[in-house]
Amino acid sequence: MNAGQYIQWQDLFAIVDDGSIPASRYGVIETAMREQAKPYPQGIAVLVILPPDARPPPEEVRTAVKNVLMRLVSSLSSLTYVVEGTGFKGVAARATLVGMKIFASRPYPIYVETSVREALTKIASHMTNGHAISTEVISKVISDARLVWQAPSQARSVDQELTLK
Repeated sequence: MNAGQYIQWQDLFAIVDDGSIPASRYGVIETAMREQAKPYPQGIAVLVILPPDARPPPEEVRTAVKNVLMRLVSSLSSLTYVVEGTGFKGVAARATLVGMKIFASRPYPIYVETSVREALTKIASHMTNGHAISTEVISKVISDARLVWQAPSQARSVDQELTLK
């Protein structure tokens, strides 16, 4: 998987962040999010997946993420983090994100979950067609995309409405 790859589907923007995305990549990510949000006046739901091997990003990257979120505040309907790590590392990551949720005043809800399926259940209500979304299907698409990123030689075709970048 290359750092900073993302999935766009309708008004869902999902990214896997293992802590290795360089600050310079966030300009591309912001542009993609801004373009995706244009047809959705209520904003897009952002899903950030932190895999078990994720590590805290350097200060420069944390600042870049914070700045992107501030500039896109009116383009977001929700922000959800999935912390897949367990043990002390996972607990520490969840505690940090919950602290951000508590102390950061945002006009959109922030969720911190332990699985993509739980996260999708929470954010579906913030999506334009949330009532018609199958969390099973989206979970599978995200899972398949992650497999493709890990093993490009075994790439499978993906639904045409989905954009992997």
